[in-house]
Amino acid sequence: MNTFDPALLNALPDIELLSARPLTGGLSNRCWLLELRDVPTAMCSKAVWRPIAESSVAFGLSREREHQVLKNLESSNLAPRSIALLDKGLLVEWLEGTTAADNLSDEELLQLQVDIHALPVPCWRLDVKQKAAHYWEQIDIRFKSSSLQQLFAHFQHLSIQSWFDDTCCHHDLGRYNIICQPEGHKRVIDWEYAAAGDPSLDLALTISANGLEREKAVAVYCRLLGTREHERWLAAVTAWQPWCRYLAMLWYYVGATVWPDNSYQTEADKLAQELFRELL
Repeated sequence: MNTFDPALLNALPDIELLSARPLTGGLSNRCWLLELRDVPTAMCSKAVWRPIAESSVAFGLSREREHQVLKNLESSNLAPRSIALLDKGLLVEWLEGTTAADNLSDEELLQLQVDIHALPVPCWRLDVKQKAAHYWEQIDIRFKSSSLQQLFAHFQHLSIQSWFDDTCCHHDLGRYNIICQPEGHKRVIDWEYAAAGDPSLDLALTISANGLEREKAVAVYCRLLGTREHERWLAAVTAWQPWCRYLAMLWYYVGATVWPDNSYQTEADKLAQELFRELL
């Protein structure tokens, strides 16, 4: 979609669209930054349009669930506010600030992880095998080599240990999804993968997404959480790490199916080769 259709906002008659431009950097989405004017008050604001599109369906994303998560987190000051859930997408508050990089320490990142795990638990759960099966269904047949089919069968037949009680999990807590605001607040965006789940899986995904050293990150997380179960957390994260790469591999193959961008297949093939060598 090269232009934004103002008719998408027809259900909000008090909102006037001033401008729209596509946002860069999103992987699961192709979102838009909108400038809006509230007609009764003449106040102007910015918002992000998160569409229901072919890509969001392919990745198994639900704007309704994302909206519910953001509504549940309104008092936390950790997430943007959901403005409106509409037929074709979700309108979300735009957060001013800069995407986190070296200005966010590993300890600050892991404190955000601890804070997220203390939030209200969503009423739906991430089932890793179900998610993998959904991705598999979306992947074009041309990518399903015999070795990839072996990998899929291997993981789908593995038993999954339950390590810890479910918490609220973001499942994509990379620095690219953290906004450092001018007043010092750190806020997290892109809650589309959020669900109830094992917090050790969420921690393993965070370690992978940010290239953290596993033992050090687990030690810092446990200290911030105030738990003495360091060895259990480390064992859990270690057990989840192949699953993290497996899900990432499938995700990239879905991306290669949805978008004509060779980088998705390149990354997927790299992960597939690594997993095949290690496991099979």
